[in-house]
Amino acid sequence: MADKKYLIELENISKSYTLSGQRKLQILHDVCSKFPRNAWSILLGASGSGKTTLLNLIGALEAPDAGSILFDGTDYRQIMRSAAAAADFRNRKIGFIFQNYQLLPEFTILENVLLPARLAGTPLRNARSRAEELLSRLGLQDRMHHRNVELSGGEQQRAAVARALINDPELILADEPTGNLDSQTGEKLLELFRELAADHTIIMITHNEALTGRADNVLHLKDGRLNTMDSDI
Repeated sequence: MADKKYLIELENISKSYTLSGQRKLQILHDVCSKFPRNAWSILLGASGSGKTTLLNLIGALEAPDAGSILFDGTDYRQIMRSAAAAADFRNRKIGFIFQNYQLLPEFTILENVLLPARLAGTPLRNARSRAEELLSRLGLQDRMHHRNVELSGGEQQRAAVARALINDPELILADEPTGNLDSQTGEKLLELFRELAADHTIIMITHNEALTGRADNVLHLKDGRLNTMDSDI
């Protein structure tokens, strides 16, 4: 039975990919961990350690080869019973923040932020009000009708945060979110994460050990294996 203290539970997760010539590359080895609700967890690891793969599994973007993932007690095998069900789950329950922002260049910033809410069936009026509120909160009230090419990296990242929050997800997944930012802008984003962790579960991956003191919990991933001895979880 799932522990209500934790939003995400990983049980013996393994993942591999088949390369050319049918050779298998094992990425994750029997990973077990739990991520508490309303807390900011950092998954620390060098490039190639498997942290992005693990984040993709938690985000229901891929399925593990073995093991199980629980979200609030519900097994991902049930959540991912179809592509449509998995997409709906991701849209309603998870906010994604990518290192490269992933803003659609043909849309304005406001339209980018609106999109997940519209896909969720939120009426346009309500979605627009929520998007404008978030963008204003993030200091982008004067940039709403600009396209991403007209924004700085820091502004684009803040827009990506607004998009991640539009459906008020329980879980926020952040992939190296400060990697392309200058130190001042990165600091502001980390302060925002600290604020958001009061009522959201945040899992952030990074290779930067200097950031680990900011989070509630730190997990170390090396060569696809999780070192839980260095974790507070």
